[in-house]
Amino acid sequence: MTTPQSTEGAELPSSARLLRSTLLALAIAALLLVVAVLPAEYGVDPTGVGRTLGLTQMGEIKVSLEREAAAEDAAAAEEAALENAVPADIPASAATVSAAVARTDSGWTHVTVVNLAPGEGKEVKLEMKQGARATFEWAAVGGVVNHDTHGDSTGAPNSYINYRKATGATSDAGALVAAMDGHHGWFWRNRGTTPVSVTLRTKGDYAVLKKMY
Repeated sequence: MTTPQSTEGAELPSSARLLRSTLLALAIAALLLVVAVLPAEYGVDPTGVGRTLGLTQMGEIKVSLEREAAAEDAAAAEEAALENAVPADIPASAATVSAAVARTDSGWTHVTVVNLAPGEGKEVKLEMKQGARATFEWAAVGGVVNHDTHGDSTGAPNSYINYRKATGATSDAGALVAAMDGHHGWFWRNRGTTPVSVTLRTKGDYAVLKKMY
C-alpha cells in the first residue's frame, strides 16, 4: 500500500507575494509594450528609446507597407470596375514635356521629368547636409500619383524621416530642409491605368540630384 505524502509544513505563497508578483509581471509587460512593441509594430515611440534602437524605423516601414498594400487593393478594385471603360488619352511624351519645360524653367537648377507606367514607382533624391534648404515644385501630367517626401541618413543606416505624403495628388511645392546629412527627396507611384509624367523642378543648397532608378 502506498502511503500518501504529507504536505504538512510546505510553504504556500502568501496573497501579498502573489499580488507583488502579478504587479511586477504587469509592469514588465507594460514596459516592453511601450519600449519595444509599439515602436517595432506601429512606429509609435513615446519614450524615444525605440528610435535609438532602430525599432521605430522598422515600425514606420511596416505601417507604410500596410498602407501601400491597402492602396494596392483599392487600386485593383478600381481597375476591375474600369475594366470595360474606354481608356483615357495617353499624356504627352517625355520629349514633348521636356521641351516645354526647357522654355519655361529659367531660375531652376534642375528640371527632371519622371515617366511612370501604370503601377510603376520611381524616386529622385538630393544629397544634402543637415539644415540645408532646397526649394522645389512638381506637377503630374496625365493623371494623379501617390507621393512620399522623405529622407535617410548617410551616417546612420536606420535613420529615416518622412516629411509629407499623399495619395491621388497632382502637384506639390515648398521648401525641403534636411533634418540630417543624407539623401532627401520624392517617391511617386502611378496607381492609375494610363502613363503619367511628373516634372520636378529644384534649386537650393544640395550637392547632387540622383535618379534612384
